[in-house]
Amino acid sequence: MKKISIVLFLSFSILFVGCQVDSGKKSNSSSDLSGYFFPTDSLKPYIYVFQEESNPMDEKMFRIYRLENNNDTSLVIERFNANFRITEGFTHDLNDSLNITDYMIVDKDGIKRKANVLANQSFPLSEDHVAYFAADFPSHIDSIPMIYESKRHIIKQDFKVKLFGKNVEAIKVADSIKIHIVNPKTKGSKTERAVTTRVYAKGYGLVEWGSEKLNISYKLTRILTDEWWSEFAQGPQVKF
Repeated sequence: MKKISIVLFLSFSILFVGCQVDSGKKSNSSSDLSGYFFPTDSLKPYIYVFQEESNPMDEKMFRIYRLENNNDTSLVIERFNANFRITEGFTHDLNDSLNITDYMIVDKDGIKRKANVLANQSFPLSEDHVAYFAADFPSHIDSIPMIYESKRHIIKQDFKVKLFGKNVEAIKVADSIKIHIVNPKTKGSKTERAVTTRVYAKGYGLVEWGSEKLNISYKLTRILTDEWWSEFAQGPQVKF
């Protein structure tokens, strides 16, 4: 009961902050930057491969595909490590400002867990929009509750990045992250903070991200087909 009370208290606190962010940061711009999000016009899955600049063996992969039914159209982004092990997955509503409708993480035992989404924005659609996302889920430390917060806003526009031999229009987004870990036994909490930068290219979506604090920088190096994925992505399967 104490555990539930602590999580509910922090969850409602974050929801209140999220409402303040939404109400105080409404966009006055008519610009629509959804073209810088991942491509959504293909019903066939495709795979983005990112490499860490200082360690090319450190790869991250995104498998991106659409879900369609009679009620809505959604875009799913699943994230994998270099061993093809899934780490998390996001479902975006293409009919509702790209908001996140579902968030899944994989815990330390390789089991998929559905997170509780508290605030659902993840992509700034205009130059003065702050996209606020928050979710809670069991952490890697004995299932102690963890709350993840992300605030994203555009810090640079009207520039180009070199991508597969072409100069492509891009935007740069700052992502301010807070991770709250709550200990239900001691009623104490710990907060970790980090800032990452993300570069989105028009017609491609995310093509680069990094963190000065963590000294990492991942860049998109390949776009692969789902046929390649079916043939080569034979990594360990997670539990359900």
